[in-house]
Amino acid sequence: MRLTKKLLTTTIATLLLTFSFGATAYASELDTTTVTEQTTTEASDDTLSTDTSIEEQTAEITLQNVVEGGNTEENMDLLLQEGYFIDEQGELNYEAPVAEETIAEEAEDVLEEAEDKEVVVEKPSYSESDLRLLTCLIYSEAGNQNYNGMLAVANVVLNRVKSDVYWHANTIKEVIYDNKWSTQFAVTIKGRSGVSMMDKALKIYDSRKFTGSNPEAQKKALNKAIKAAKAALTGTNNIGSYLCFQNKRSASSIKRKYSDYEIIDDHIFYRNK
Repeated sequence: MRLTKKLLTTTIATLLLTFSFGATAYASELDTTTVTEQTTTEASDDTLSTDTSIEEQTAEITLQNVVEGGNTEENMDLLLQEGYFIDEQGELNYEAPVAEETIAEEAEDVLEEAEDKEVVVEKPSYSESDLRLLTCLIYSEAGNQNYNGMLAVANVVLNRVKSDVYWHANTIKEVIYDNKWSTQFAVTIKGRSGVSMMDKALKIYDSRKFTGSNPEAQKKALNKAIKAAKAALTGTNNIGSYLCFQNKRSASSIKRKYSDYEIIDDHIFYRNK
């Protein structure tokens, strides 16, 4: 009986010791895990992810120092210097500064891309014959008008060259001497002497001999007509797509028929289709 009690006591003592040792080991393991997690957390707080750039890490450390130092004006200036900015909502944001080398490289890339996309637009070419005919028509129709009036007359001729309305006249010469429906430019009509105003202008253009009461005025008018013709032939247009013009004495009847028109000097320009 005494032996049995002794064995029972020994067994219980052993069990108690085993339980106590296991609990201690578990507690020790639990403490170790907690310490490890805490250390990891603290490490993550002190050290940024390796995915973060050096600039962002520096700015993050600066932010931490400033926050710890209090929200003073000096600290805020330091933040702004490190790349932080305050948005419209009043929140603090960070934008990593861009190196000057990077800015220069990006600017160079933009310039190269622009050069690749650059399209060289060639001005329309014209022949001496076209210049001669157009100049003489301008001189005959608007020799007493200013440059804008001359340029407008020139563009009526060029608009007709391109227009489907005058499908039968595809060159400057064909437009000027067009009489399919009727004579288009009165200056081409020959008088009793068999010479038209256009013929006289061509003679003056070719010889550069000016006669009459004011040869200097004729010379000045021809030079201005040449300038207007060259401008129109190289793309300068001051009347849009107008196809017709008349002396502004006829403006009243034209205004009743056409709502779109423009008066320049002594002519009214109208009809675009």
